[in-house]
Amino acid sequence: MPRLFLISLLFWLAAMPAYSCTLRMGADSYFPPHLNPGEQGWQGLSIDLARSLATEVGCELTILQSPWRRSLQLLAQGQLDILSHLSFSEARHADFRFIGPHHIETVILIGDAAKLPKLESLTELAEWPKERIIAILNGAYYGEAFQQLIEQDGFGPTLVEIRSHEDKLALLESGRVDAVLEDQTTLYHWQQSGQVQHNQYQQLLVVYQNPVYFGISRQSIAEAQAIQLDEAWQRLYQQGRLQQIRARYLPTLPLPEPAAIH
Repeated sequence: MPRLFLISLLFWLAAMPAYSCTLRMGADSYFPPHLNPGEQGWQGLSIDLARSLATEVGCELTILQSPWRRSLQLLAQGQLDILSHLSFSEARHADFRFIGPHHIETVILIGDAAKLPKLESLTELAEWPKERIIAILNGAYYGEAFQQLIEQDGFGPTLVEIRSHEDKLALLESGRVDAVLEDQTTLYHWQQSGQVQHNQYQQLLVVYQNPVYFGISRQSIAEAQAIQLDEAWQRLYQQGRLQQIRARYLPTLPLPEPAAIH
């Protein structure tokens, strides 16, 4: 083999991604504008960000539909490779590596402001009577302050755990719940898409704000591959490609800067 050809081949191989793969991503049934199982396949902000990341390292992305709590279990077991919207904690860090953040999650209480009392704090929310029902996502984390509050004796409203984001608006509209805990961007999507009128359901209270990441399974993704994914995320951010994706869905909310969490 000619020396020049061999050198060229080595440079070409060095420029290629170090591995090829299929990344299995878990997704709940419906979480606009982040996850949406449309007729043309899975769409949404988190899907597009994850697909761009996978492409950058020479992978394909496949979506496996699973309820949130189940997805966490599958990710820890290595039956899923990647999952969006993970809050960082030391306990989770034992099972997952974290890439991002890809979103600043602002959890708000959403309801009909004309039918519910004005709220200024979580303490006032705790004084609601048991007859008022709030829908929360099974397995979701809403911050330490909220967790401590609901564990206290005498916490007022009734919390109903549901399996999917998809059910929350339906429960509100049917009157089966008085309010839901949801990301602020979901209310924005409901309003912008015409699913609800702008004055129908409103933000009643900010409950929790926190950066969320793509969680990478330590069981199925080797450390070297995880490092490549993290470097790819940093590179896509510096090139502005992630911000372009974000702007298509949330033009007024910037993408948070990458953090050095592995």
